[in-house]
Amino acid sequence: MKLEVLGTHSAFVKSGVNNSFILWRQADDGILLDCGYSVFQELQRRGYSDKIGAVLLSHQHQDHAGSAVTLLEYRCNILGKTTAIGGAWGNLPQSGDGADARRMTTSPDFMLETFAVPHARGMECLALFVADKLLYSGDTAVSVLDTPQAARAQMIIHDVSLKGGAIVKIDDLTAAAPEIKAKTYVSHYRPEDYDELCRCARKAGLGGVLKAGMMFDLD
Repeated sequence: MKLEVLGTHSAFVKSGVNNSFILWRQADDGILLDCGYSVFQELQRRGYSDKIGAVLLSHQHQDHAGSAVTLLEYRCNILGKTTAIGGAWGNLPQSGDGADARRMTTSPDFMLETFAVPHARGMECLALFVADKLLYSGDTAVSVLDTPQAARAQMIIHDVSLKGGAIVKIDDLTAAAPEIKAKTYVSHYRPEDYDELCRCARKAGLGGVLKAGMMFDLD
């Protein structure tokens, strides 16, 4: 498997692609992690929409789920394909009636573990552990580096902030074991915070700060 970083930006930025990643099982078979309001257009630009067989959502804030239904409808109505869904979908696929949802979607055919993380009150917010390889924290107010999934993962993507609050402060990841931190890469940031996050990541012993276009081999 290969991981492609599609976008790394948080909400409310002026340009760029929302936090989103593709786990490629094959060159034409991708698992998309989060599909924010800017993501469908980026998939179209790259010619990827017909290659995304599954979409996993960490939660339903618009910078993580804003174009997810558009992708499902495009794949169903234009390409004639169903899409596997998992994670915090809730009622999002049901843009029409229940029959529409059944026609557009199916169940994942790969290993997926989820667990709740604190972020937005009253909203389901999940960390996603995919194919026993990649742990994606989603938006979380606490570190997930002390979980069994973090120990098993080959790579961890952890959303962070510089100040803390609804998104965990990057300094709060420093208590993790060195071998866990070394495989942890941070994301979901404002472009103007990139240099400071890089400095903090180096100091903490983290793997680094993700940027759009990066590729990682998880085999």
